[in-house]
Amino acid sequence: MSDETRSHYDRLGGAEAIRAAVDKLYLRILRDDRLAPYFSGVDVARVKRHQVLFLCALLGGPQTYDGPSLYQAHRGLGITPADYDRVVDHLEDVLGAAGAPEGTLVGVSVALVGAKPEIVEVPRDP
Repeated sequence: MSDETRSHYDRLGGAEAIRAAVDKLYLRILRDDRLAPYFSGVDVARVKRHQVLFLCALLGGPQTYDGPSLYQAHRGLGITPADYDRVVDHLEDVLGAAGAPEGTLVGVSVALVGAKPEIVEVPRDP
């Protein structure tokens, strides 16, 4: 199978590589002063399990994400567009450092742009 016909999931190295990337991602997030407060009092291990399944499914793996909808999981957290973008930047850095091909990084970015409206809370006019 040529690289062009392989899924982003396969190009990244499958579930184990994605799990390792998610572990590194959350190390970065929890050290980030702007992002860490979102995880205060949160079962981070559970969040990471959901993140792995979500990314595997999003990137073309055989896994099925069966967690809460993105909207339900993030409703009420007040996630700003800037903080969402910051998480995406961390993920892209982690995947790039892990050797993800450029096309896969673009694919991940495009997929995450599509998920943004479900996660970010847009302030409403009073």
